[in-house]
Amino acid sequence: MVLSVSSLFDQLLSEVWFELTFLLVVSLFSSFLFARFGQPKVIGYILVGVVIGPSLLNIIKAPRILDPASGLPTDAVSGLPEVVLMLAQLGSIILLFMIGLECELREVYTKRSISIAVGGVVLPWIAGYILADAMGFGSDAVFIGATLVATSVAVTASVISELGIIGTPVAYAIVGAAVVDDILGMIVLGISKGLSSGAGLDSSELGLLILGAIMFIAVGAWVGYRFLVPLIFNVQISGYRRKLPMSGFVLALAIVFLYATIAETIGISAIVGAFVAGTIMSSSTLKDGFRKGTQYLEALFVPIFFVSLGVVVDLKEMWNAIGFGVLLTVVAVLTKVVGCGVPAKLSGMSWWDSFSVGIGMAPRLEIALIIAYYGLSKHIINSEVYSVVVFMGLMTALFTPTLLKSSLRRGGHTLLPS
Repeated sequence: MVLSVSSLFDQLLSEVWFELTFLLVVSLFSSFLFARFGQPKVIGYILVGVVIGPSLLNIIKAPRILDPASGLPTDAVSGLPEVVLMLAQLGSIILLFMIGLECELREVYTKRSISIAVGGVVLPWIAGYILADAMGFGSDAVFIGATLVATSVAVTASVISELGIIGTPVAYAIVGAAVVDDILGMIVLGISKGLSSGAGLDSSELGLLILGAIMFIAVGAWVGYRFLVPLIFNVQISGYRRKLPMSGFVLALAIVFLYATIAETIGISAIVGAFVAGTIMSSSTLKDGFRKGTQYLEALFVPIFFVSLGVVVDLKEMWNAIGFGVLLTVVAVLTKVVGCGVPAKLSGMSWWDSFSVGIGMAPRLEIALIIAYYGLSKHIINSEVYSVVVFMGLMTALFTPTLLKSSLRRGGHTLLPS
């Protein structure tokens, strides 16, 4: 009996190492492949996950989603080992921390950025909810609307850099608004999570939920700026003296996980906590060191996370709901163009620049998919809805860069050659 248990344990470990090896190798291959064609590597990770998952090659099976009450898998599929699933979730924490590091709140909180961001949050959320409700998705409708809120900063910033328009008013408006609407998107996630659970919320519960999300971000930011950033700096200096050069970085990561824990405990989401921690540390003089240290963690864990997003996709269910997927994509683009373009125009920008701002805000990818994956893991949405959101995210990320180039040229901007 002892030998058989030992043998079983060794077999499990072998499976984990194989899964990790295979996921890292295929993600590296997809990075090279999609870089060759000038596409975001995130798209490559997700598509590779779809290919190697149950929908096609079935090399990697879908991760088991645990029942929050019993802690047991909700299905009998022996899929992605739990340790790999945990590493994938760690990848989402690292990703949101890195995005937060690039968010200098004091620089992007301009009236123009905030007005554009608010328009790009409210209209997509409401329109997404109305469309999903009309299509019969019922209690999932609020959460589906939430996936339309956050712009993909990674895709947008990459395109702006490639076109050589960094430093222009259009670029500042797009990136600034994208950062602000990511922050608002985290609040929307907390609200949607509450609205989508059980029988819904009354007005007092909704008010408490909004207040809780805002207070966590406000108090967390104040405590971080006032106490934690100086503490990290002092620990780093002390560490250098004792030949422990990574002391500040280790403490910074510990604070990231602490914020993630607090956010999850109060009912928002761990990724909100990681994002808030990142925005705090964006003001630190050690920011470059944090960025460099986190890049190594990103190279390991973020690809595992995005590949796992693709593994969970069910192409059959996506095809069954393809009509809704196309409509959701159209709504996703139009609501950003109108919701962001109108405030941009009212702030004094030209028609074509305003249109470019709306197009530049249209890509949805990493945050939208993280929200959708969170909803799937918490049983707020089902795999059909999740697959449709992935379809929408991929389509907006693939097509809006081309539309942005065209609108900028029509607006008289000189672009670098592709």
